[in-house]
Amino acid sequence: MKTALVPRWVLALAAVGAVFVVLPIVAMALRLDWTQLGPLVASAEARDALLLSLRTSLASTVLCVVLGVPMALVLARVRFPGQRMLRAIVLLPLVLPPVVGGIALLYTFGRRGLLGGAFEVLGVQIAFSTLAVVIAQTFVALPFLVLSLEGALRAIGTRYEEVAATLGARPTRVLRRVTLPLALPALLSGTVLSFARALGEFGATLTFAGSLQGVTRTMPLEIYLQRELDPDAAIALSLLLVVVALVVVALAGRLDARAARLQSAPARVERRAREREQQRQSARWNTPEPVALALEASVADRGWQVALDVAPGDTVAVVGPNGAGKSTLLGLLAGGLRADSGRATVGGTVLFDGRAHLAPHQRPVAILHQDPLLFPHLSVLENVEFGPRSRGMSRLEARAAACTWLAEADALDLAERMPRSLSGGQAQRVAVARALAAEPGVLLLDEPLSSLDVAAAPGIRSMLARVLADRTAVLVTHDVYDAHVLADRVVVLDRGHVAEVRPPAELFARPRTRFAAQLAGLELLEGRMHDGAFEVDGVALPVDAADGPAWGALAPDAVRLEATDTSVDLAVTLIEPRGDHVRVHLGPLAADVRPADAARLAVGDVVPVTVPAQALTVYGR
Repeated sequence: MKTALVPRWVLALAAVGAVFVVLPIVAMALRLDWTQLGPLVASAEARDALLLSLRTSLASTVLCVVLGVPMALVLARVRFPGQRMLRAIVLLPLVLPPVVGGIALLYTFGRRGLLGGAFEVLGVQIAFSTLAVVIAQTFVALPFLVLSLEGALRAIGTRYEEVAATLGARPTRVLRRVTLPLALPALLSGTVLSFARALGEFGATLTFAGSLQGVTRTMPLEIYLQRELDPDAAIALSLLLVVVALVVVALAGRLDARAARLQSAPARVERRAREREQQRQSARWNTPEPVALALEASVADRGWQVALDVAPGDTVAVVGPNGAGKSTLLGLLAGGLRADSGRATVGGTVLFDGRAHLAPHQRPVAILHQDPLLFPHLSVLENVEFGPRSRGMSRLEARAAACTWLAEADALDLAERMPRSLSGGQAQRVAVARALAAEPGVLLLDEPLSSLDVAAAPGIRSMLARVLADRTAVLVTHDVYDAHVLADRVVVLDRGHVAEVRPPAELFARPRTRFAAQLAGLELLEGRMHDGAFEVDGVALPVDAADGPAWGALAPDAVRLEATDTSVDLAVTLIEPRGDHVRVHLGPLAADVRPADAARLAVGDVVPVTVPAQALTVYGR
């Protein structure tokens, strides 16, 4: 037993709590005359009460699942006025004395109750019937399922569901194939808790249903009655109920363990079917023709207004500082966010305009996040099949498409594995295959390489360059190299607006925005243009620009420490090793030099510094 991470005082309190729970059960067992156990629990009254309790508890548990799952989903996923109040009311039976619940039910379904009179006219009497027992048990047990499932749904979040929707899955399929499987352990726990609570219900049942043998007298009521008539029989029946409860809890533990195994153990994949379909589909999967993307929209509360056009088969990289509006752009295209005005189209499909707003599953768009977000309860092959199946393909066609795209992503050998057994690079390869298998018109990539280590990133980057060569894509990134390798154009967003759009080589060589200059690794200089020189902290650098406040972008690797007609003498203020080069700071300027040259310098040395015209770009503010 490993206890190193648990303080000893916690272990002591846990032991006291365990004794507090177990000791009363032991006391009952010691009080019972075990030689009389058989006759005491074999009476007709005990048998009727136990069978009635089991039947009604099962019925109420079914009702709890049928009603509680939708309630938990609404409370966890839907925002509406009065949500907190509704949640408090739904959970109210947890804190109400059961007898109060029984009185409330009696004045609702009793003969003179709010609804009871209408049922009486139809010839249905609810109060003091077996149906009343089921209703009372459901009333007190329902919150246990709602509370368990709602908490799990909130903890899981909506990211897996959003990914499933962008792969073409309708809401019902998302619920059936993603949401409920992910929350299955909590659903099973909540169901068992509801059954256990219904099995032990007493106060609401007695008040609303009465105590009629074989009709409404459940086991707790029989125990209460026998306590007055025969205490030994009450103890025997109590122990019998304890045994039933323990069996239920044990079964619940097995179900939870099985649910966990379903989310971690390798799925059974039809290997022969996959190989047969691979042979039939030996040629590359027929991808749709590239389509154009056009967007012009605004989101008023974010101050966001952007126009963007992407040619068929092009990849556009979107860069910008935090808060520039990159996530807003992806949200509008993927369907997770609504624009206040504007229009977006992918090929001939209108994503949104003033009259229509397609749901995420209706859009020819798929998104690839920096976190692969593979569905943890599905195998790799089932993950990649998800999109084609959601788009209406047959199982065999979807499997063939999945195998083809896994091969394209160099991940076919991972088909039978579960996501938790994959490395970061492997998982991202599978995520790329899953997104492409859905055959999106536009692929959205949200920093897909940022979470990978330096060993995995180059392989994924090369694979993306290959598969994006003939696809329309929008790539959000903070990596200059990714933009160079993957993008045809770079769009710089700044405070919700497009600051510049140019090919990556041109943009990063002579950036026109401060953010692009920093992203390109250039040094920013704040100064002023005067008489044909850019003045920075007393240093005048010859530049052809208009007079006035200005800022400049300097390429440190182009700055030379040598005397020329335009050089200036500056003192060394800092020498900073940076791997294969050394950055030497000289007042407001910086120069990247070889380690051998830097070895001859010391802080305080005054050296000539030449800034070539092509190394410095100056812009007015």
